[in-house]
Amino acid sequence: METDIQSNVTTFHQRLQLDANHRYRSWEHCHSYFRQRTAVNEDTACLQLAFYLASWGMYRGSSFLLWKDYLIHKEIVRGILDPKYDALWNVDYGGIQRSGTELSLLFDLIKWIRDWYVSNVTSVNGTKRKVNVSDTLVTKILLGTIGCIPAYDRFLILGMRHKGLSFSSLNTKNYWQLIEFYRENKNDFDAARTEISSASSYPIMKIVDMYFWNIGFTLLPDDNEE
Repeated sequence: METDIQSNVTTFHQRLQLDANHRYRSWEHCHSYFRQRTAVNEDTACLQLAFYLASWGMYRGSSFLLWKDYLIHKEIVRGILDPKYDALWNVDYGGIQRSGTELSLLFDLIKWIRDWYVSNVTSVNGTKRKVNVSDTLVTKILLGTIGCIPAYDRFLILGMRHKGLSFSSLNTKNYWQLIEFYRENKNDFDAARTEISSASSYPIMKIVDMYFWNIGFTLLPDDNEE
């Protein structure tokens, strides 16, 4: 009998199985490309990242990215692929320590990405503007590339809160809370990972993302998707 975790993950993934060109596959294409790391072409990586972000709602409404071409991400791509972040590509979430280097490194990278956009994107459609770089944007970038953190969009946050995990803004405290949730349910998350096709290419934090996102989406079935 499927557990709650397995059921939500497989429900999410079934959407991809029903449509070979489903927009959710943009994550697969982007992440698979970045996993090559040393073989990545920067321009192609920018295009993969931009299309994935567009597929997941980051190029709509008042987003500053809507007014930029895909090469706006070139320095972000370079930063993500910098060897100093190598430890983030294969994190053992069952064994890391709260005071360990992985979390420190991750939040250094989050801050760098946020700061880069704010410092370097100073005009939008010809108007000077200080851009808003949300937790959602930064974590979607990292989920689509390294795969080391879920994407903190409204459905994931709603799903987390539904399961008793608090959240106001992204920090090491509430991310550690999510890691502990994974640890407490490690067997179920790992089982869900083996159930879906191409499981080897899905990092565990993508599985965690799928679980909470699907719960949030189920709670708001009539809302527009991210």
